[in-house]
Amino acid sequence: MTGRPRTFGAWARMHLFRLWTAVATLAGFGYLWVNRPEWLTWWKRSVDELVRTGCSWLPYPWGDRIESTIGNFGIWVQLTLAILALRIVVGLLLMGVRRARRP
Repeated sequence: MTGRPRTFGAWARMHLFRLWTAVATLAGFGYLWVNRPEWLTWWKRSVDELVRTGCSWLPYPWGDRIESTIGNFGIWVQLTLAILALRIVVGLLLMGVRRARRP
């Protein structure tokens, strides 16, 4: 969504969607922490590898600096990427539902 929402209802829907996806992601992390910790280990290693690979494409001093900086944020990077992934999946599903409901 670009710019400001035009109505209070649009603003509220946007923030409710953001809140819902963040809470759902945190609940998912909590569930996985208790019942499937190996999935969290896989997620952490995947995110670390993504950061390492992305930073290796940058020239010498910058790749190492950015990798160490992002690595220090650890759990926050993992949570943010998980929230973004959930928002993309839910957004695509909603787009499909809207497209299917069109006359």
